[in-house]
Amino acid sequence: MRISVIVPAYNEEAVIGRCLDALLAQTEPIDEILVVDNNSTDRTADIVRGYRHRGVRLLSEPRQGLIPARDHGFDSADGDVLGRIDADTVVEADWAARLREVFADPTVAAATGPSWFHDAPLRRTGLAAQRLLCHRVNRVLSGHPMLWGSNMALSRVGWEKLRGHTCPGPDIFEDLDLAIHLHRLGLRVHYAERLRAATSIRRLSGPAGDLRRYLRMWPRTYRLHGQRRAAAGAVAVAAVGQALMYPTNVLLVRPYSPDTGGTPVTRFFSRASGAARPLP
Repeated sequence: MRISVIVPAYNEEAVIGRCLDALLAQTEPIDEILVVDNNSTDRTADIVRGYRHRGVRLLSEPRQGLIPARDHGFDSADGDVLGRIDADTVVEADWAARLREVFADPTVAAATGPSWFHDAPLRRTGLAAQRLLCHRVNRVLSGHPMLWGSNMALSRVGWEKLRGHTCPGPDIFEDLDLAIHLHRLGLRVHYAERLRAATSIRRLSGPAGDLRRYLRMWPRTYRLHGQRRAAAGAVAVAAVGQALMYPTNVLLVRPYSPDTGGTPVTRFFSRASGAARPLP
């Protein structure tokens, strides 16, 4: 079983090296790693080129957006299993081995697993919150399993069946879109508890306006697929989530120092506390 991993990337110079190091340090080697540069204006492409001698391939996608970059990567990969993570994801050392275990079952078309935030405190709390909000709540709202874009994979057969059905966006949750179409095609999504990866909290820890715009894509994705009851539920949950995230960001996330694993008192008074966490 050959495993390919696709990493879409836009201005990810701060995180792409750590992501690739984790993929290259697997207990069972990954057969192909593809980074799809999506018009980056920083050093992302140069950093990825530095990994060419270790087998990492750099692709370029001129159409701006996560979905075109993802699709280019999936279409270019030659693996039997197509992993998809974000450039700020750091997979566990046994991630590829877990993928091989999951996709040994031929009925599995897609797989996903839990994540936590490597740049936020309270790892166990973050892991529980991600399980609840991204998997359990969405499953209740939609009636079927979800995918988590920072930690997921498709079988090649599943992608070939799914390819012509996905929505182009923009401004939708692309992983939710994939899960909806997989369900409609009768393809199985498997949640693997031991398929674990850490990702960044930066999409949730920025200014309140950015968080609102990000969370609006959740009900918008459901509405696009005619799931109005699910969309209404997503609006309600997102409203509660925003109310909880603001004090959490101010008191816990923004002052936190990922390098030291602590929260220096001086960072409560620093406006630059989140400067090292660029948005995707």
